[in-house]
Amino acid sequence: MAFIEDMGQLMVTWGMPRNHGRIYAYLLLRREPATLDDIAADLSIAKSGASVAARQLAQLGLARAVGQAGSRRILYEALYNLESIFAARARQMNDLVARLRQGARVASGAQGRQRLQAMADWCQEMINQYPLLIRRLEKRRHR
Repeated sequence: MAFIEDMGQLMVTWGMPRNHGRIYAYLLLRREPATLDDIAADLSIAKSGASVAARQLAQLGLARAVGQAGSRRILYEALYNLESIFAARARQMNDLVARLRQGARVASGAQGRQRLQAMADWCQEMINQYPLLIRRLEKRRHR
């Protein structure tokens, strides 16, 4: 349970609801896909909240919905692809770059403009390096 709670807190720092992180951690630990009833009962949350969070995790690429043969029931399982997490962080970094560049345009002093522009440039370079790093790590993993 500590892992589940810690992931919930981590996701809060990423701007996501705590239960998203808790459900993702729960799914990571499971051997089999889970029903919304399982998720809700095991994590002591409302089924409606579990449903919203599971759908959003699927939209983020952290989980996927799987149909159950002979039933309308949907099961959820974690995806073990961290690339989607980095893609989400890159989108957030793009927003930060835009705000830093906006600040640089309106800063009253040259020193403030330069600092904000340097921060924006650094963040942009980090964003540019994400795909290269991911490809390099993928190559290393498949050796």
